[in-house]
Amino acid sequence: MTKRKSNPFTRAWKNLWAEPGFAILTIILALAILLLIVVPVVAVLLKSFGIGSETLTFSHYKDFFSSSTYLGALRNSILSSIVTTTVVIFLSIVLALYVTRSRSLLSRFYGGVALLPLVTPPFIFSLSLIILLGRNGLITNLLSDWFGWDFSIYGFWGVVLAQIIGYFPMGYMLVESTLSSMNPSLEHASRDLGSSQWRTLRKVTLPLAKSGIIKAAMLVFVMAMADFSNPLIIGGSNAFLSSEMYLAVVGQHNMELAAVMGVFLIIPSLIIFIFQTYFLKDTNLETISGGSGESNAPLSKSVKGFMTTISTLFVLVILGMFVMVVLGAFVKIIGIDNSFTLDHFKDQSDWEPLYTSIIVSFISAILAAVIGMLQGYLFARKPIPGKSVLEFLTLFGLAVPGTVMGIGYVLIFNGPPFFLTGTVTLLVLNMTFRKIGVGMENSISKMHQIDSGMEEASSDLGAGPYRTFLRVVAPLLTPSFVAGFVYTFMTAMVSISSVVFLISPGTNLVAVQILNLAEQAKVGMASAISFVLIVIVLFCMGILKFLEKRFGVKI
Repeated sequence: MTKRKSNPFTRAWKNLWAEPGFAILTIILALAILLLIVVPVVAVLLKSFGIGSETLTFSHYKDFFSSSTYLGALRNSILSSIVTTTVVIFLSIVLALYVTRSRSLLSRFYGGVALLPLVTPPFIFSLSLIILLGRNGLITNLLSDWFGWDFSIYGFWGVVLAQIIGYFPMGYMLVESTLSSMNPSLEHASRDLGSSQWRTLRKVTLPLAKSGIIKAAMLVFVMAMADFSNPLIIGGSNAFLSSEMYLAVVGQHNMELAAVMGVFLIIPSLIIFIFQTYFLKDTNLETISGGSGESNAPLSKSVKGFMTTISTLFVLVILGMFVMVVLGAFVKIIGIDNSFTLDHFKDQSDWEPLYTSIIVSFISAILAAVIGMLQGYLFARKPIPGKSVLEFLTLFGLAVPGTVMGIGYVLIFNGPPFFLTGTVTLLVLNMTFRKIGVGMENSISKMHQIDSGMEEASSDLGAGPYRTFLRVVAPLLTPSFVAGFVYTFMTAMVSISSVVFLISPGTNLVAVQILNLAEQAKVGMASAISFVLIVIVLFCMGILKFLEKRFGVKI
């Protein structure tokens, strides 16, 4: 009688329990991922159909489609995302080509400036645009005095301009990474065969970089769709999906309608995330092979002139936005009373959220780094049943729009058995589990570089699996841990889209405080707090760049 073979899932489950400590840890992590990433998204979906407060109904969708305001908000969100994505990708290609094909000091400086918007919440640029082009802005007043133009940046194009500046680094980093890793010999061969550089860029360079460009476009589109702070500050009378979703919760207490709008944000995010994960993964490998010692083809005079001009203009815009924030922090009323002052830094009551943000971000960063490191080790070394599903769900936390996740947390944690709304604990959990995917991916990559023979040698010398992890593996994962910690701390300090639904008067955070001050037209105080926030996050970014150069850790 032949022995019946067990299926792979059963075998993996039995093998996992050979080390009970790691098995229990895996189960705890899986349950936490389900509760803190999956369940909030499902809760929003169910709420949109009335499940939880009433029987299944489509009336909330009917209300959405019968409202010209909400349909207009959906249209504005889609159009602004398309325009923002198109412009960001164009600028990313131009600047990335200039930086990767020019080894001058100026090109490196431009590359650094391109990443500056990462150190602030995206709506900071709405604040700068108001200072420059608002109803009493510096440029607005000049245009009115010189030409009699009555101009204001408030509205659809103000939102688009703020989004272009705020989300540009996301697109640029992906495009620059792709272009810098391409095989230079392909471009050299094209030039040697007589093609002009414009034709080489069009026929060789950009087609080979299409994977990175598509990934960048999809990321920027999702982020622009989910943006709610810029429309609130500078959108004027124009409605946008995320901002209307926020107002439905805060102003109308209509969670069902907010959930319906959340579904329209989840759908494109989910589609794009699945497409990136399963259809664009590990593509364009041919662009990375060979030519390691060969430099990229230098830019011709005409191409370099075009790239330099566009790059310079955009870099000046970015620097101008930051200069406005800094000036606003150190003058009484920028554009009206430009005398130097430190008064904006003296009101301690408005600075409490900064201290709260530092504490919450620090705790979240520690947890995200530890959990990410453990996940990376378990997924890379242990026979976990459903490993690919758990990895997918962990990374999906990065893709879910913050407004959707925030509402999902309110639905789940605003009553028994988990009444956590308005607590620091919920803020920490939200920030932690939205960012653990970064630490996990870093740790998995690092584990693939670590020879498993080191762990086997430790076992042969009598060390158990837990001691081997603590004494051998964990020290080797230290760079990934530190990178995950710094990245989470940096992004948590400037996050707003999800936590804005979870704060209470005693747990306000700095990004939300800046948003409130900007809405109240307290430009000086908003600029002062923004300036301090920029300094803190710039310091974190410097640590990340150091880690990248020292240990090869890539975020």
